[in-house]
Amino acid sequence: MAAAAAVFFPSTPNPRHRLAAAARRPPPSFTGATDAVPLPEDEDSSDDDADDDGAPRRSGRRDRRRAVRVAWEKLVRWSRSWRRRNRSDVLETTRKVVVLGGGSFGTAMAAHVAAKKADLEVAMLLRDDHICRSINNAHVNCKYLSEHRLPENIVATTSAADALAGADFCFHAVPVQFSSSFLESISTHVDPKLPFISLSKGLELNTLRTMSTIIPRALGNRRQPFVVLSGPSFAVELMNKLPTAMVVASKDNKLASSVQQLLASPNLRISTSSCRYSGRHESREQLYGCPCCPRLFRDTVVGDEDGSKANHSFWLVWVR
Repeated sequence: MAAAAAVFFPSTPNPRHRLAAAARRPPPSFTGATDAVPLPEDEDSSDDDADDDGAPRRSGRRDRRRAVRVAWEKLVRWSRSWRRRNRSDVLETTRKVVVLGGGSFGTAMAAHVAAKKADLEVAMLLRDDHICRSINNAHVNCKYLSEHRLPENIVATTSAADALAGADFCFHAVPVQFSSSFLESISTHVDPKLPFISLSKGLELNTLRTMSTIIPRALGNRRQPFVVLSGPSFAVELMNKLPTAMVVASKDNKLASSVQQLLASPNLRISTSSCRYSGRHESREQLYGCPCCPRLFRDTVVGDEDGSKANHSFWLVWVR
């Protein structure tokens, strides 16, 4: 029976033998590009290749972002260190300040600057010997603001040479109508690089000139450093340490910033108005308007010179 089945039914080859033979058989060789048939790619293998290509790209982007962040942090640290090295505290480097004039506002400004630094020498150039003795001995201006005691580092003198010698800043508080003759009389003692800070407001009646024109011409130096300091403000409120605001205007932005650092305090706010990047006409308008407009505005709104009843400076700044 078994022999008959073997005769009529051919033997079925074992699949394991076929696989082994195929493995031993060498792969076919292709001689031309036309004979090459691309093998179908497995879906799983294509996804793995995409992941393998995306990983280096993501890591490259992360590396670039990290490099940019590190470079930016270095730049910021360098900028901060450079600013620290070049930042000079004007109040610490200032040794002497001179105030020309002993009126109410000149006295108030001298007291304000002297109170900021105990070892700062503040010299007041006056004409009256009696007032000089009163300031030096009793530390009181017997003619203006006599109810207020002045700091002991204020020294009054009638000698222009002694007052201006070694000064770092000069506050001009002489009335506009007498400024030309006064400055011409002391011009020989003025350093050509001494910054002038004008506290005088208004116009010269005969010529209609402002202090920005009077000071350089009277001193004979058109390049004399010049700054306009304007309110509206009141001397008595500055002496009482009431909230006050002023504006510094100059063609030199660095000089305006130095004056701002010198005068700014918790009760006195100093704003800068630089003309460096303005046109010629805009620069002239700012230097003209700073000493003139606050005077007109103050007299129009307040109508008097007495600031003892109310804090007029605060209301004028708020209205402005």
